Amino acid sequence: MHRSTDRILTTHTGSLHRPPDLEELFRKKLAGEPYDEKLFFERLRSSVAEIVQKQVDIGIDVIDDGEFSKVDFFSYAKYRLDGIEARAVPVRQDDAVSSNKFLHPAMKSVMSSLALRRQFAEFFADTEPPQGAVWPGSVVQMYVPKGTAVEKPAIYFVTGPLRYKPEEVKRDIDNLKAALLGKRVTDVFMPVVAPAMFATRHINEHYKSEEEYYFAVADALHDEYQAIINAGFLIQIDDVSLPGRYRIQVPSEGMEPFQRWCDLAVDALNHALKGIPDSKVRYHLCWSSQNSPHTDDAPLSDLILAILRIKAQGYQLEAANVRHGHEWSVWRDAKLPDDKILMPGVICHATNVVEHPDYIAELLLKYAGVVGRERVIAATDCGFRWRVHPQIAWAKLAALVEGARVATRQLW
Repeated sequence: MHRSTDRILTTHTGSLHRPPDLEELFRKKLAGEPYDEKLFFERLRSSVAEIVQKQVDIGIDVIDDGEFSKVDFFSYAKYRLDGIEARAVPVRQDDAVSSNKFLHPAMKSVMSSLALRRQFAEFFADTEPPQGAVWPGSVVQMYVPKGTAVEKPAIYFVTGPLRYKPEEVKRDIDNLKAALLGKRVTDVFMPVVAPAMFATRHINEHYKSEEEYYFAVADALHDEYQAIINAGFLIQIDDVSLPGRYRIQVPSEGMEPFQRWCDLAVDALNHALKGIPDSKVRYHLCWSSQNSPHTDDAPLSDLILAILRIKAQGYQLEAANVRHGHEWSVWRDAKLPDDKILMPGVICHATNVVEHPDYIAELLLKYAGVVGRERVIAATDCGFRWRVHPQIAWAKLAALVEGARVATRQLW
């Protein structure tokens, strides 16, 4: 990873809005409808080239492929692994919205706790789409245009040995390399799912223990991580499992069992990163970033020790969300190792309000004042797709770039 040696660098979390025609091809593919496979792959390749160019044009320093080939940040992985079986959801979606009763305990929503949903029942009833929050892309007040590609509701089980299938990541790497020809960028990353995030959303019926299961997931995902590193890109570990598990476990069991689970989650991730230099890894954690009360979010101070154990050079954390905007101060007490970089989110995805560049600069200055200007990269809270209108997303990224320039003028 590059540091902000002479100016505040900019990046984002990965997920960007697909063009409508690619979205429609994805919708048909996921729905099992007839579609032109050759056209799909051609359009995927050309759309990656377009999104790379758009990021370059707007002035983003550290870019990706928009995650255009993936269903979402964690579900994509099941299509790249042997040993996964899908089973239909056994109850109606409207029953599941309020209770999640059809889910295995490991599959309870990481987006909001049952206690929160009861406390703000009228809000969720008034704002949630009819098909419920358990559908990808249907979390409270996300921007989900008609025709968006979402999976049919199903529960996914691990029923055999997990083995990685490399065809799709090879295609993604080839598409991104082709899109980068002739472009000048500071760094390029590709998002990948964390082992614990995958493990907590898929039910183990094959491995003998939770630990064996998590480390098997880590071994399988390592192949994807290594392929991306070998291609010359950074990897971004996407993870909602720590704050998600906190929501579920701490209120009922307390901190000690949660900390034991955190140890397992981090150990599995570090196992998946074996042999990969920290300088090639950025870790992204968010509290889901959806437009909801967030009063059940874990305090950053309760997660910081686990985060700092992760073998990554960059920590990309949600920080613009008004529930977490104050947590820059946590880094005054939590010593950030000298070789690490903070990438605070300074653009919020829970609102279509476009941040003022001066507001962005103010937040960046707070982080620079705590850890030093060279160890701060301006980022976004989470991915844009399904969260804000596409036109607003690009306005937010433009504000991010301008805000970094404002901060640079003050810091240098």
